[in-house]
Amino acid sequence: METTASRIYSQVKECIVDGHYPPGMRIVEQNVAKEFSSSRTPVREAMRMLASDGFLVFTPNSGTVVREWTVEQIRELFDLRALIEGEIADLSACKISDQEIEQLQSIQDQIERVVATQPKDVLSDISALNREFHQIIAKAGRNDRLMAMLAGAIEAPIIHKTFRSYSERELQRSLQHHRELIDALMARDGSWARSVMSAHIYAAKNALLGAK
Repeated sequence: METTASRIYSQVKECIVDGHYPPGMRIVEQNVAKEFSSSRTPVREAMRMLASDGFLVFTPNSGTVVREWTVEQIRELFDLRALIEGEIADLSACKISDQEIEQLQSIQDQIERVVATQPKDVLSDISALNREFHQIIAKAGRNDRLMAMLAGAIEAPIIHKTFRSYSERELQRSLQHHRELIDALMARDGSWARSVMSAHIYAAKNALLGAK
C-alpha cells in the first residue's frame, strides 16, 4: 500500500526528472507540504529518501536543493555503465533463456507502439519500459555482483533524464540498438552483444551531454 511519504517521493522525483524542479532549486519542506496537502512528517521522510537516492542534497547555507550534475560526473557515470552493461550483455548472450528473449521482444514491441502513438506520457512510459528491458538483460547475466554494481549506476537521477534529451533521430537510433541487442542475444554472440550495448550507452551519454 502506498504511503503518503512514498507518494510525495514519487511525485517530487518526477518533478525533478522532468525539469519542473531544476538543478540547484531550493526545496522547502513547508512549501512541499502545502503543495501536496500533507503534514511535514511524510514530507521530511520523502526528502530523506530523495537525498539518499541522489535526487536532493543538503547544503549548510542553502538547505535542501535539487542535485546538480557536472559534465565530468555525467561522463564518468555513463562510462561506468558502458563497462558494466557491456560485460553483462556478453555474459547474457551465453545464459539468457528463450523466455527472457521473448520478454525482451514483447517489451520492445510495447516501446515502439508507445513511440508510434505518441501518448501524453510518452517519455515516462518509454523510460519505464526501457528500464525493464535493461533489467531483463542484467538478470540474464546471472551475476549478482555485476547486478549490484549496475544498480547504483542505472538508478542515478541523471539516467532518468536520458529519454527526455533525445531528438527524434536519437530516439530511433536507441530503438534500433534494442532490436540489434535482441538479435545478438538470439545469436548467442557475446562480442556482438557487448559492442551493441556499449554503443547504446555511449550514444545516450552524448545525447544527454549535447542537450546540456
